[in-house]
Amino acid sequence: MDKKIVIPGDLLTLEKKKLGQNTYIENEKIYSSVIGLVTENPEYISVIAMNGPYLPIVGDGILGIVKSEIVNGYFLDYNSPGEIYLPKSNLSKELRIGSVIFARIRNITESDSIELENVNVLPQGCIFDTSPVKVPRLIGKNDSMLNLFKQYTESSIVVGKNGWVWYISKKPQLLEKAMNLVANNSQKSNLTNTIKEYLEKNTK
Repeated sequence: MDKKIVIPGDLLTLEKKKLGQNTYIENEKIYSSVIGLVTENPEYISVIAMNGPYLPIVGDGILGIVKSEIVNGYFLDYNSPGEIYLPKSNLSKELRIGSVIFARIRNITESDSIELENVNVLPQGCIFDTSPVKVPRLIGKNDSMLNLFKQYTESSIVVGKNGWVWYISKKPQLLEKAMNLVANNSQKSNLTNTIKEYLEKNTK
């Protein structure tokens, strides 16, 4: 069953439920505060935002792109307001402007500075940019969607929770089209089967 899309101010329910993200209560009624997809059960209701910047969480694996360099480190763009400082002491090799890394968020300080760990420098490849809220559908349950992409497009793929996907592919156009299909239809059910049929049809 497809999830319901709502806009700011839409009434979600008249029932008493625990409020999840992007919801608010007014006159004992629960409303949405964003454009997004409704998720609910008998006790709980929330809205998954369909747009908006990436909000960092400790433990997330993210992609970063080097935007500038200073003597002791680099500043990374990571698809969110602000930037991340990466000390050169955290790396085993030098980077250049445009280099792409994949790393885990180890800590977010009281001043909102982000500290990274397990930094991996990726080879030269391509970046697919989508909304961070679409990332779970691009991965799929137990990596099901990601494995389809890899199998049918002969690709190496690294997905960041911040909405960036790094890839090297023998069929880059097909991969981009398939990822766009997922991003544009993320609210639909049976999406993995739909994408599998699309990839099978276009690889024959």
